[in-house]
Amino acid sequence: MATKAEKEWMDSIVDFGCLPCLLFFNAPDTPAMCHHILNEANRRMGHMFTLPLCDGHHHVFQKNSGKIRRHPTKKQFVAAYGTELELLDIMQRIILGLK
Repeated sequence: MATKAEKEWMDSIVDFGCLPCLLFFNAPDTPAMCHHILNEANRRMGHMFTLPLCDGHHHVFQKNSGKIRRHPTKKQFVAAYGTELELLDIMQRIILGLK
């Protein structure tokens, strides 16, 4: 169960839209869902370690989207957009106003 702070974080990133669509394709406000970042043991790191990714392009496999998806092509996703932790850092700076 997510805490209040975790729910607020996840709501804010979903409201923000897909981060790769904004950063790499100048497409703000693309509807997104929470993608949980996995650790080296392939386990979720927690609700605060989530990214907004759209299903149509960047989250799960969609034929002919023309974009690189996180699932199942993680290596290509990282090569194109950076690591998930790098993207999380960018997202935190945007949402939380960190410098």
